[in-house]
Amino acid sequence: MRRRPPFPPNRRPPIGHRPRLALREAQQLKDRGDYKAAANIFERLAKGAKDRGIERAPFLYLQAAHCYILDGQTQRGVSFTNQGLRLFVKAKNWSALFRSGTRAVQVLKENELQDAAQKIQTWLDEQLADHPETKSMTFSQPQTQPTGKTQPHLPNKCPYCGANLRSDQALWIDNQSVECPYCGSAVSIGG
Repeated sequence: MRRRPPFPPNRRPPIGHRPRLALREAQQLKDRGDYKAAANIFERLAKGAKDRGIERAPFLYLQAAHCYILDGQTQRGVSFTNQGLRLFVKAKNWSALFRSGTRAVQVLKENELQDAAQKIQTWLDEQLADHPETKSMTFSQPQTQPTGKTQPHLPNKCPYCGANLRSDQALWIDNQSVECPYCGSAVSIGG
């Protein structure tokens, strides 16, 4: 049996082949407008990731939430939004909470869920009050600024799982690659 080479200590390993295929399928369904089917897959992946203690679970919960909202299942979407954001608090990942929470509030407002958006914004403000480092953050700011003379261009989608890549969610590995927040794959970027 072949041994897998050790993974760098500063990075988490990517998800396995089957979950990656399921993630790609969910993203394709979402892109085609089959939000209910996509939400079911994202939900299954999120719960599995949470049960295994995988740090990507909050992002998957938020994807499921977005799909449920787009499918008209707003109560379920708001519930999954809360679950995803609470996992960031549990992990003490304040920068991800700020960025993902800001994005979640924006999605709720875009879908005319003003009351839910206000409740989550109030909760976010309470959670982040003791973390002054988030006060200077902006929503679109990358999690870690790459260094170098040219600002690299982030691809729209992860080539491994098909998820949309956003500069406010991707984790910069170095000047030429980011880690997909959904599958954990290293994605090369253009300069």
